Amino acid sequence: MDGRAQKILILGGGYGGLCAARTLQRESTAPLAITVVDPSPYMTYQPLLPEVAGGHVHPGDVTIPLRRALRRCRIVRGSVVGMDTSAKGVTVRRIDGSEAVLPYDQVVVAMGAVTRVFPTPGLEEFGIGFKTVEEAVFAHNHVLEQISLAANTPDDDERRRALTIFFVGAGYTGVEALSELQKLSLLALQDYPQLNRGELRWILIEALDRVAPEVGPELSAWTLKHLRGQGIDVRLKTTVKSCEGGDVVLSTGETISANTLIWTAGVQPNPILEATDLPRGPKGHVMADATLAVVRDDGSRVDGVWAIGDIAQIPDLTASEQPAYYPPNAQNAMRQGPVVARNILATLRREAVEEYRHPSLGTVASFGIATGAANIKGVKLRGLPAWLAHRGYHLLALPTFRKKVRVLLGWVAEALTGSETTPLRTLEHPRRAFHAAFVKHEDSTGT
Repeated sequence: MDGRAQKILILGGGYGGLCAARTLQRESTAPLAITVVDPSPYMTYQPLLPEVAGGHVHPGDVTIPLRRALRRCRIVRGSVVGMDTSAKGVTVRRIDGSEAVLPYDQVVVAMGAVTRVFPTPGLEEFGIGFKTVEEAVFAHNHVLEQISLAANTPDDDERRRALTIFFVGAGYTGVEALSELQKLSLLALQDYPQLNRGELRWILIEALDRVAPEVGPELSAWTLKHLRGQGIDVRLKTTVKSCEGGDVVLSTGETISANTLIWTAGVQPNPILEATDLPRGPKGHVMADATLAVVRDDGSRVDGVWAIGDIAQIPDLTASEQPAYYPPNAQNAMRQGPVVARNILATLRREAVEEYRHPSLGTVASFGIATGAANIKGVKLRGLPAWLAHRGYHLLALPTFRKKVRVLLGWVAEALTGSETTPLRTLEHPRRAFHAAFVKHEDSTGT
């Protein structure tokens, strides 16, 4: 390592990027110029988004401000629009629209994944995603607003549409989000005596023949039974052909009208990779070896480039059957971050690097208050024990002590005071009331 500060560029401030940057700024004994690039000023702890949608966790409590967590790093709010690995430069478009080329000595590609979508007619206009804290908040208020709408309309068709809610995608994230929102809707119904539970229709669409496959076959079967026992209409081996105007057409030929369709049908690597010259795997991920270094098809490493998290294809050397690759989840990204940081420091010191090896701890999923499913190192839990394991694990995994305390106190406050079911309908268009004041002013003055 020469005397100048080495330029370390981290592309993405999610789980992996945040943990890599924190480790670098904590463990480096040599001068480093660490820059983190992300369009958002915060990292979102996505495993708790279903609890945000359910109203159990305040939205701000699952966000980690990058500037506060990474005080020794330079934070650039912007998006990657190009990358030249031969010139060791990344082109970034800042949030003000200006562009700059950021040079690097070592770069970590950690831009994560985006919602996987298909060219389904009507989906872009009608669907609601569930990947960001803003989407979780919107889903919360939208479901409550639909129940309020149903209680206040004399139109029977409109009432049915408002009380019909689709979820597409039955991975454990989709099942968690659906379960939280369904229980929220049942609480809200108590405020409207003119509505009854039998009118509320939740429909879960899944292309596979099972739900929540991440928890294993036995618990997947239990989860399916649990969902149906809660009155949820689960349609397996079914897809959505179109949803234009809220008319949801299924692969079975059936058409059901609804005002809500929440899309949780998986993720795909960040499409920004199309603007880079990084080597890609068969599913579009950046190819990396077990040390998290980016590699070409012939196995040679791309100088100074590393990849972690959902955007990377990383071999799982702990798996009994090979080849195997780590799944895109927070459990891996948060552990890959420190490993890549140590490997960067080792590379700069010309020392040996380590391989990323992490046998899966299992999966925990919450299906609303006091119920869930968990497979922890082969130990299968369901109901209350699984729910407690879910909350305990994520409370420990949530970055920063401050956020842990706030989430825990929020849970305690809810247990003591109950849940809020008031729809804050203006959150989607907060300036609408202000604009309406001008219209009324024009009417009153005749201008």
